[in-house]
Amino acid sequence: MHFTGRTWRPPYEAHSVIIQATSGCTYNKCKFCSLYKNECFRMSPMEEFEEDLAEIKSYQPNARRLFWTGANPFAMSYENLKLRVLTVRDYLIKCQIMAMFASIRG
Repeated sequence: MHFTGRTWRPPYEAHSVIIQATSGCTYNKCKFCSLYKNECFRMSPMEEFEEDLAEIKSYQPNARRLFWTGANPFAMSYENLKLRVLTVRDYLIKCQIMAMFASIRG
């Protein structure tokens, strides 16, 4: 699995499988948040994302929930985001929910 910096998910996602979609935060100015203060924003390369999905499939092929880590996967283009969602569906056919922290401002 490819993870950069601090990996965090909310308590209600405790049973979700996690995958890194981005690292850092596009905004990174919130006074209350220190998760990404020393980390530049970047999108995880598609190759890493797909390798991680293959690994997840090998140990949890029936995963129903997937939490995308990183601060703002919506910063991706529509085509990039769509490609990743469709790739998740190819690897994890029982996945029903994909959750993330994202902002429409990105």
